[in-house]
Amino acid sequence: MSNFSVGLDPKRPWRYAFHVRLWDKTTGKFRAPVLTLLDTGAFNTIIHKELASTYGIILNKTMHVSIGGYKGDADLCIIHKMNIGNMVIENILALAVSFKGELKDHILLGANVTNNWDVGFSRRRNVLHATEDFPHDIPNRKYPYRYCYDNKGRIIAVQEMEPLN
Repeated sequence: MSNFSVGLDPKRPWRYAFHVRLWDKTTGKFRAPVLTLLDTGAFNTIIHKELASTYGIILNKTMHVSIGGYKGDADLCIIHKMNIGNMVIENILALAVSFKGELKDHILLGANVTNNWDVGFSRRRNVLHATEDFPHDIPNRKYPYRYCYDNKGRIIAVQEMEPLN
C-alpha cells in the first residue's frame, strides 16, 4: 500500500490544489509541476487536450460530457505516469478537453482516481495526505486508475469500453 503527502497551494486557499509532475513520453522524464485541483464533484479526471498529447496517449473513443460551462465531446486518454509527493501512479484514464481560461494548464483530479484513496486534509497544516486503499469490488485490480464513469455514474472499463454491472 502506497501513501503520500503533498502541500496544498497557498495561492488557492479555497481549493484543494497541489502540484504533480507528469511523465513526458518523448523525453522519458518527469516534467515541471502541473497544478492539480482535487475536484470532489467530478466523476472523471480532466486534462487539457494539449497536455494529454504530451503526457499520455489519446484513445480512439469519445464521450459526451458537461464540465462547468462546457458541453461537448471529450476524448478518452491515458496519462502515462503522475508523480504525487513520493508516489507514482500509472495509467490514469482521463477525459481530454480543449477548454479555455484559467484551468487550461491544470488537471482536475476526479473520483476515478480519488475513489482509490483514503484521503485526509489539514487546512491548519495546509497538507493533503492519502493512502492507496483500493475497493474490494474494483473490476480489474491490475489497472486501478484505468476506469472512468459515464454520465449516469456507471463505471466504464477502458479495456472493454463497456458499462460494467
